[in-house]
Amino acid sequence: MYIMHINGKILYAPDLSNEGYGVISPKLSMELNKAGCLEFTLPPNNAMYDQIHKLKSIITVYQDQEEIFRGRVLHDEKDFYKRKNTYCEGDLAFLIDSVQRPYSFQGDIPELFTQFIMNHNSQVEQEKQFNVGEITVTDSNQYINRSDSGYSSTWDAINGKLINTHGGYIRTRLSGGKRYIDYISDYGRISSQTIQFGLNLLDISEYINAENIFTCLIPLGAEQQNEEGNSAGRLTISSVNGGKDYIEDAEAIALFGRIWKVQEWDDVTLPENLLTKGRAFLKSGIEMAVSLTIKAVDLHLIDVDTERIRLGDLVRVISIPHGIDRLFLCSKIVLDLVNPDQTEYTFGVTFTTMTEKQLSGMKTAQNNVSVVQSSAQTAQNSANQANNAVNEVEQIIAQIPSDYVKNSEFEAYKKEVSSKISSVYRFKGSVASYEALPAVNRKVGDTYNLLDTGANYAWTDSGWDKLSETIDLSGYAMKEEIPAVPEKTSDLENDSGYVTTTEVEEGYVEINTFKTFQKEIANKISAVYRFKGSVENYEALPFSDMEVGDTYNLLDTGANYAWTDSGWDKLSETIDLSGYAMKEEIPDMPAKVSDLENDSGYMTVEEVSEMYVDKTTYNALVERVSQLEGGVAE
Repeated sequence: MYIMHINGKILYAPDLSNEGYGVISPKLSMELNKAGCLEFTLPPNNAMYDQIHKLKSIITVYQDQEEIFRGRVLHDEKDFYKRKNTYCEGDLAFLIDSVQRPYSFQGDIPELFTQFIMNHNSQVEQEKQFNVGEITVTDSNQYINRSDSGYSSTWDAINGKLINTHGGYIRTRLSGGKRYIDYISDYGRISSQTIQFGLNLLDISEYINAENIFTCLIPLGAEQQNEEGNSAGRLTISSVNGGKDYIEDAEAIALFGRIWKVQEWDDVTLPENLLTKGRAFLKSGIEMAVSLTIKAVDLHLIDVDTERIRLGDLVRVISIPHGIDRLFLCSKIVLDLVNPDQTEYTFGVTFTTMTEKQLSGMKTAQNNVSVVQSSAQTAQNSANQANNAVNEVEQIIAQIPSDYVKNSEFEAYKKEVSSKISSVYRFKGSVASYEALPAVNRKVGDTYNLLDTGANYAWTDSGWDKLSETIDLSGYAMKEEIPAVPEKTSDLENDSGYVTTTEVEEGYVEINTFKTFQKEIANKISAVYRFKGSVENYEALPFSDMEVGDTYNLLDTGANYAWTDSGWDKLSETIDLSGYAMKEEIPDMPAKVSDLENDSGYMTVEEVSEMYVDKTTYNALVERVSQLEGGVAE
C-alpha cells in the first residue's frame, strides 16, 4: 500500500480516500542519477488542499512504511474544477539550489565529493541538507585533479567532475532518522523476484541506441612540459602501445566501422595508467545502449513475502518468445500508486561487448552492415503474422519476371517463399481431444480442431498454441428478448423505499456540511495518542517510520513519550508518593476550641470577668480618683 505525506501529515491514503485524503492519478517516476518526479491531481475536498506551497512543501511517499520518495512541490495549477495539478521533484534537485565557487582540488574521490556536499549544506536550509554516506566509486590512482573557475551548481559539479569521468550513481536515503547522500559504483542488490512471460510480464518493448558508440579511441593525459618549461602537448599511450597513440576494438569495427573519439584525463601523468583508463573507457563506448521497457506486476503486491523490485536492482527477466533470459539493471520505475499493475519498469542491458551471442537471440534479423533493429513481437499477434506472410508470399510471386530468371534468383525466391509459407496456418482436420493431437510428424502452422471443446490448436516452435474455441451462448439473450428499459423513475414501483428531494432536505444533512465535519474529526484523530508499547529507556525509542501520536512507555523511569512534529515529547513518569498520606490516614480536624485539651492554662471569658477588671474600666477609675484628689487639695 502506498501512502503520501505532506510536511509529515497524511496527504493520501487508499483507505481514507473517502474521508478527505484522496488524490487523483498519482504517478511516481524514479530513475538512476535523476531527481525523479511525483505527479498527482489534488481535489478541493482533500484535507490538505490549502497546505500546498511551491518549493516549500515537502512530499514523501511510503511503500509498506518504507520511504521511497522525498521531494518538494515545484508547481501546481488549478483547472476549471479547482483541482490542483501538482508536480513534485525529488530531493536530488536540492543540489541545484547551491553553487560551488571557483576551486582547485587535488586528492581522492571521497574528499572531493564530501567537499561538494559540505559546501551545499552551508548554503541551504536544514531540510535540504545531507549527511555524506557511502562512497564506493574509486580511482585507480587514488588521486584526481579537478578545478573550475566558474560558479556551477552542486549537481552540475558532481555530474561533470565525478559521474562523467568515473561513473557511479548518486542516491539519497533515510536511515536512523538521518538523511544521507551516497556515491556508489552499483547498488549491489540482485532481486530474488523474477519477471517472467506468462506469469507477471504484461508488455515489453525494446530500444537500442547506437548514437554514442565509438570503436577507436585516442586517450590523452595531462599537459606535458619540455626541459625549458614550455608546453609539449598532452601525454599519449604511444610509449606503451607499440608506437600507436590509439586503441581499437576489432569486433565492434566489424559491426559498425571505424568511429573515432578523443578523451582527455587531466590528472593522469603515467602512460601505463592512461592506457588502462583508455581501455576501460573504450569498453564502455562499445557497449550497446539497450533498454527494455516492461509492464509487469510486482509480485510483492500479491505476496508480501516476495521481495519487491527496487531501483538499481539486478532483476532476472525471462521471456522465451522474445529470446530473453538474463539479469537486467532496473534503471527506471514509473509507479502508478492507484493501479500498481500499470507500473512500468525500464531495464538496461549490461552487455560486455556488442558481439555477445545473446544479442542474436534477442533479434530476429541483423547483419554486419546495418544497425541492429528490434523485431520482438508478442505472442498475441501470431495470427496477424500469418496473414501478413500470405500477403508477402503473393508479393514475392508477383515480382517474378514474366520471362526466364537465373537459377540463383529462382532458388532465392523459393527459399524466401518457403520461409513465409511455413508460418501460415494449415487446417489438418479434427481430433477428439487435446490428448489426441499428433505427437510426431508436425510442422509449424499445422492446425487441428478439437471436437470436445471446439478449440483450434496450431503447432508452433514451442508447442501447441490455442487459437480459438466454441463459445457457449446458451446463457446469453437475443436482442428481441431484452425488455424495454424504463425512461422515468415514475415508471418503476418504489419497492426500495427511495425518498424524494423534499424528504431528503428534511431528514438528511448536506454532503458539504458532513465532509466539513469529517475533516474536523480527521484533524482531531490525527492528534490522538496511540500506545505502541514499551521500550527499555529513552535511547531505545524509534526515530524512523513514526506518526504523530505514537506513544511509548519507558521501563526504566515509567515516563511516557509521544511523537510530535518536533520530536519525542515527555508526557508523564512514575512519581514516588511514599512521603504522602492517604486520605483515610488524615485525622479529623478540630472544629472548636473546646475540642482541644487546655494544656496551656487558657481561661474562658467568664472566668476572666469574675477575677479581673478590664483595663478601660480600671483606667477610667484611676483618672476619676486623680481628679478627686486634685479637688480636695484646692
